[in-house]
Amino acid sequence: MEVTTRVTGSATDQLRVLYRFMAERDFVAAKDELIANGFSDSRIKNWVRSGRLITIVRSVYSYGRDVRDLNAVWRAGLLAAGPGSALTGRSACESLDIVKAKPGLPRVVEVGSPTGQARQFKGLSPALRNTVVKVVRRGFESGDLQISNGLVIARAAVALTDFAANASAREVRFAFLEACRLKHFGEPDLQYCYAHLAHRRGARKLRPFLRLWVPELGRTKSVYEGWFLLVWIERGYPIPKVNAKVFGVEVDIYCPERRFALELDGHAFHSDPAQKAIDRAKQQHLESRGLEVERLPYRVFERKPAGEVDRIAREMGYC
Repeated sequence: MEVTTRVTGSATDQLRVLYRFMAERDFVAAKDELIANGFSDSRIKNWVRSGRLITIVRSVYSYGRDVRDLNAVWRAGLLAAGPGSALTGRSACESLDIVKAKPGLPRVVEVGSPTGQARQFKGLSPALRNTVVKVVRRGFESGDLQISNGLVIARAAVALTDFAANASAREVRFAFLEACRLKHFGEPDLQYCYAHLAHRRGARKLRPFLRLWVPELGRTKSVYEGWFLLVWIERGYPIPKVNAKVFGVEVDIYCPERRFALELDGHAFHSDPAQKAIDRAKQQHLESRGLEVERLPYRVFERKPAGEVDRIAREMGYC
């Protein structure tokens, strides 16, 4: 291990250097990197005994207090797994915000490592006593990884495939649509999936959504819009415009050749009285210019997606 210039000076001076070092790393660091950056083994042991450094995973420390946020826990998992490691599966998806993190700190941190065997590390601090770092052997290829919030994670295409292995079809659909909406998944990722991920465990669950991918998924502003578009495409209807400007206002789904506008009303947003008034004014504005406008609440669509899509298509004259 190559060591930089040894950190010297009084105990207070060394503590100031330690603080600055840890502040750049979510206040989490491994013993090896502390030593490599000039802190002596004896000084590290003293800080652990005094409580200045708290052991959160084997040979991984938090500065001053136990970990409190996701990024710090994910960093600890990467450090425990060793050099070349990357977050993958649910952990990577949560880091990309394409899967909603559960309240509190995670029970599992999923990490891929190019070396060693599959292994687990239990959390050692009070905050991580119910957390396990699960490391799987993974030989990452060029283009498999990216940086997110200062952490090395699997790119969305890889993370989605690993996530899909143990997720329900509903969870996979949500994550895929969020990845599209947040611009984490586009045509290059689609081609990457077909070229690299065919034999991964989660590929089977992800494949149906890959077949339906269209660029318009990147224009959606909600999972509901993306889900409607997936069903619409699956039913074989012409691809509509998504969140297009029509007579000065934005329309969720627009078919110009049919002069038909469809507004997809999510319950949380469109149930607000003020928003309902805005929706009515918008609809009147479009209808006054000769457009047919329909609203489709989420609670209606989710009961029978294909049936609602076919009904809308019949009203538009597609079938």
